[in-house]
Amino acid sequence: MSDHLAHLRADADAVLAVLSMADGTEPVAACPGWTLHDLVGHLGGVHRWARDIVLTGRPGPEPAPEGDLATWFAEGAAALLETLAAADPAAGTWSFTTDRTVGFWRRRQALETVVHRWDAQSAVGQPEPIDPSLAADGIGEVAELMLPRQVAKERIPPLPGAVRVTATDVEASYVLGDGEPAATVSAPAELLLLLLWQRVGPADPRLRIAGDAALADQVLRLSLAP
Repeated sequence: MSDHLAHLRADADAVLAVLSMADGTEPVAACPGWTLHDLVGHLGGVHRWARDIVLTGRPGPEPAPEGDLATWFAEGAAALLETLAAADPAAGTWSFTTDRTVGFWRRRQALETVVHRWDAQSAVGQPEPIDPSLAADGIGEVAELMLPRQVAKERIPPLPGAVRVTATDVEASYVLGDGEPAATVSAPAELLLLLLWQRVGPADPRLRIAGDAALADQVLRLSLAP
């Protein structure tokens, strides 16, 4: 099982390291129209928003950056970590999925931060690898929580068929959609996570696709996560 708080801490520190070496105007390829400063402002706002949910049990507005961005981001990440560490993961709270526990927010914030850490590092150079176990956890989150919500909210249509995604470096395999999978997409867990969050595309040559390749392409081009 992934140590979500350890990953959250390390990846927040890595985002700060990027800020220290960049001027903040660098474009973020995965978030068209955003600069590095926009990305970090968003992530810092999400950290504070999630902390407030754990403390109050209800959602509020996402805070906007104030003052020096690096200081504001660091303070928000530290406060989030402190709050999550002090809270019982099994305690109930609000969430936007069917998992309404503090543990959801531990997992969600670790995964939110690692993907945006990857975005931030990609804006200035070569990103560091994503831990395979954490990436596999993120694949499960999309398959089990995010995708059903996207369909229920009618943000994407019901999938035209089921596709299995299988990590080749850790024991992790999930089915996207309902029924018997007609295609299987295999790759290291990091690449699959980035695929599901649309950081790489289904035509990436590092992916191995067996079965109905056209179905796999159609499914993986949908916004499976918000």
